[in-house]
Amino acid sequence: MADNKPTLHHMNCSQSQRILWLLEELNIEYNLISHERNPPDHPTAPYRSPTSLVAAGHYGKAPLLITGAKDGSRQIPESSAIVTYLIRTFDTDDKFGLKNGDWIRDEILVSMNCTTFNALGMQSLMFDWGVLKPGDKSLSFPSGPAYWTILRDLEYELKNGPKGGYFMGERPGRADILLEFNMSMVKHRNWVDLKAEYPLLDAWLERVYARDAWKTGLAKGNGYDLNMFPKIPERR
Repeated sequence: MADNKPTLHHMNCSQSQRILWLLEELNIEYNLISHERNPPDHPTAPYRSPTSLVAAGHYGKAPLLITGAKDGSRQIPESSAIVTYLIRTFDTDDKFGLKNGDWIRDEILVSMNCTTFNALGMQSLMFDWGVLKPGDKSLSFPSGPAYWTILRDLEYELKNGPKGGYFMGERPGRADILLEFNMSMVKHRNWVDLKAEYPLLDAWLERVYARDAWKTGLAKGNGYDLNMFPKIPERR
């Protein structure tokens, strides 16, 4: 019999942890294939995808979702596409509000996450690794206090958006699922003291971590420490 369950290729300490969270929130059956990142002493690709993940399909990275046979066993890379597919396919009660919720707000927040927040997160990693220096004239974003204006904007959205504690109201929406990873990067790597400077965002993230579905997904995963990637001391 054809397997109609989706299959997630998951890698430790990666964006695919939020996909595990969503799968548990949807309470559906799925297959899980876990992969371990290359160790830091790997000769050519430290911390990158292992050969097992590279061999899993064309894209060679996590998350990678393989749809069930009824949807043609298609490979879906990229978190946003995976999240949208899972919600549209399995959220029959519209708990995530993609059918009858505020889809414009959802799209705005997802776009903020996939553009500005992603770019700032990558630049911050470059700072940690010594590739970029504060004040570098080649940066497309300002350094210093203006650097994290995305957090100011997201704090504003939580304060002035629908009540309930999540970006989309009383329960997580698609935007909440996708925002988790970038916010966790900020928190884990201490780029900003969220609790002191953005208390609403900090409370939101702790609310996410307290959800049963998050805890179950975390237990099924194989590690989630976004501080594992080392900070390289500033070169002299």
